[in-house]
Amino acid sequence: MNRSRPLRATYRFQFHRGFPFAAAEALAPYLARLGISHAYASPVFAAVPGSTHGYDMTDPAQISPDLGGEAGFRRMAGALAAEGIGLILDIVPNHMAASSHNPYWMEALEFGPDGPAARLFDIDWSAGRLLLPVLGDSLSDALAAGHVALAADWTLGRLVADTYGEKSFPLAPGTVAVLLGAAAERAGAEAARLEHAARLWAGLAGVAVDAAAIATARSTLQDLNATGRAAVEEALAAAHLPAILGDQHWRLAWWRIASDELNYRRFFNINDLVGVRVEDPQVFDLVHRLPVALVKEGVVDGLRIDHIDGLVDPAGYCRRLRAAVGAGVPLFVEKILEHGEQLPADWPIDGTTGYERLNDINGLFVDPAGYAELDAHLRGANLVAGSPEQRLAAAKKDVLERSFLNEIKALAELAHDALADAVDAADMSPAALRRGLIALVAHFPVYRSYATTQGHGEADVAVWQAARAGIEAQEDPLTVKAAALLLDHLANPRDEDGHRFRTRFQQLTGPAMAKGFEDTELYRNPALLSVNEVGGDLRLPAREPDVVHTLFAERARVGAIDLIPLATHDTKRGPDTRARLNALSLAPEAFPDFLGSIDAFTRPLRREGAGGPMPDDLDAWIVHQTLVAAWPISAERMEGYLTKALREAKRHSNWETPDEAYEDATLGFARSLIEAPEAEPYRAALALLIARLAEPTRIFGLAQTLLQLSLPGTPDIYQGTEFRDFSLVDPDNRRPVDFNQRLAALQGPPDGAEPEDAAKLAITRDVLALRGELACLAPSGGYEPLAFGPSPWRWFGFVRRSARDALAVVVPTRVPVEVGAPPRIDLATDLGAGWLRLDGTSWRPDEPELDPEEPWLVLVRR
Repeated sequence: MNRSRPLRATYRFQFHRGFPFAAAEALAPYLARLGISHAYASPVFAAVPGSTHGYDMTDPAQISPDLGGEAGFRRMAGALAAEGIGLILDIVPNHMAASSHNPYWMEALEFGPDGPAARLFDIDWSAGRLLLPVLGDSLSDALAAGHVALAADWTLGRLVADTYGEKSFPLAPGTVAVLLGAAAERAGAEAARLEHAARLWAGLAGVAVDAAAIATARSTLQDLNATGRAAVEEALAAAHLPAILGDQHWRLAWWRIASDELNYRRFFNINDLVGVRVEDPQVFDLVHRLPVALVKEGVVDGLRIDHIDGLVDPAGYCRRLRAAVGAGVPLFVEKILEHGEQLPADWPIDGTTGYERLNDINGLFVDPAGYAELDAHLRGANLVAGSPEQRLAAAKKDVLERSFLNEIKALAELAHDALADAVDAADMSPAALRRGLIALVAHFPVYRSYATTQGHGEADVAVWQAARAGIEAQEDPLTVKAAALLLDHLANPRDEDGHRFRTRFQQLTGPAMAKGFEDTELYRNPALLSVNEVGGDLRLPAREPDVVHTLFAERARVGAIDLIPLATHDTKRGPDTRARLNALSLAPEAFPDFLGSIDAFTRPLRREGAGGPMPDDLDAWIVHQTLVAAWPISAERMEGYLTKALREAKRHSNWETPDEAYEDATLGFARSLIEAPEAEPYRAALALLIARLAEPTRIFGLAQTLLQLSLPGTPDIYQGTEFRDFSLVDPDNRRPVDFNQRLAALQGPPDGAEPEDAAKLAITRDVLALRGELACLAPSGGYEPLAFGPSPWRWFGFVRRSARDALAVVVPTRVPVEVGAPPRIDLATDLGAGWLRLDGTSWRPDEPELDPEEPWLVLVRR
């Protein structure tokens, strides 16, 4: 890391064809003026062409040509460095794209377990041929319809099976040899050349092969003349396709059977992303060679590690990565910490990407009584039932049954073989053991435990016991007993298969939590959608000031530099979307009253289905609350969000079998509310509600920004959110950003920017400037909570202090919805004299009354 570039603030860029390296290069002066120390790049390595995010990586050894290639990357890094800005890269060690654009994947399919790429991917070759769930129907039907055909890829020197004219799968060398032999019989003068090629390809079958031998064989195809190629194509056309497909290292299958029979580890439940065996030192070196080289060269300052919980041994991985990059290089991991969970102490990294801090800050502005009232309204209408624990377990079971059956089946078989004697003694059937396994995953309270072949720690025992308690509270006696056997197996694996069971179990609990909580329950339980966030906890929607003070005082004590986001590419809502919803918690009766007032003229806009109105009342609640949160919003944006929300909830529709009638009705309902002339009374009522929430929304939006920029850690600003951001979940939050407008607002009097956007930008610039100037905002700066007398504004404040300077920040976490008297701060802590406001004017402790337009304090003492 360039020591002249200490972390002050990061700025996240989402790269894709529409926003390549050149676009970020041009923004280097803007970032510098804003006060950013490090650009924070989404994955920049070669990915599936047209990728909008880069997590579908195809080659970790190559910078993406789509984005500008290595030359463009270096120009961007140079432009940033010229402005004093460093670079942090997002890397993806857990998975790669299972794509024909991935040369390693294609090589694994072509040569199977004997090929050089076999060790790269997490494939269970012992389970038989590699299942490829890529067909839109059964194989027999796909063949009958002509959707599969043989072809030659002359450029790359391989023979392939094409599906739908879109995807290609390479044929095994033994098959290639047979087809080339058949072609030789048709080739006349080229027969000898084809026979020679057939012998070379036959030599690659069923033996360990190296890159040189593969390259030589490929050249025999690449160098064929027109006569030889025509003979090969005739042989391909005449071949018996079913027999050819039956001889490959892979088998084509209907995509719907993936959850039953898949024999490679996926990223979550995404078939097109295959797990990587980064625990293998050679694989680690391949995946990290380029990013580590860029760090060593000084082009890159730090790394963000994607989905670390998917790895076999996260602690061992972190140690290896730290050794590779050296001390002083910031390493941040994407790790969802549940409330109260601690990052393992033996990871030599600098912390997480900050979802726990996002939720702590957001929770300060949620009124727990208001949340409880909204929740009670849903429960009173029988739209939500069950405790949060029961609901989460049910959602996780749902996704396990829908999407992870193959993983459960494999784990259950491993466990049954290892525990055969105990299972027989307990009169337990394989089905009971499977139910116990599902229950254990469903009740697992965190993303994962971290036991290794060297053993486990107290934190692992604690989460296993918490899972046991949840199972005992909710499950039947047989399931409880089965889960108890499995928990003992987790804690005390007896052999290599036992350790394999534990590893696979630990790699499954994270995806089950992510898909069950983030991508299911958060779309089913919508009392107040601002708390339905990645890393959130519906049992704890709000945060008390004392709790947050304790957390950040500890962060100051250890000199934390990890990230503090208010938005990321994965958050469910933008920071100002959440701010408006948090304002709704201050007046919880307003939303049910609003629904009651508009019901008469919105209910006729809902279609009738066999089970009742479409959308049903719970989905209608989501539609209306989302419109409150994100208004004004286009029908297209709303429809994109609702399609995702309905399918993730899995109540009426899902990704695998969408209910088009229900979806069309719900999307049509939303579009009518936004556009239809007959819904004008609705929009008028919506405007009145939003106007009522406008002032607390404005104040909360700026107050949370002040906290993000001044609390211990490194502020992480997601692209464009230096203006207000009322976005929804991706892809809505990845829409193009108008940087020209932001640059104009930063340079002088706002021209075309809304005053509230300009105000947020100015606060961001001014506080980031302090981060570059004040020692108290460095990692060594202290943190002292401030105390206040009772106030309807519920002030939250602290002092950051160093030996030479100090910063005091006070913000309201409540705003009387009907604002009356000017806000007054009753400080119970003596700040003393000598403080200046941001504008340079002096502040005196006997001036407790604040400007209603700016009901917060940012004070500096030098």
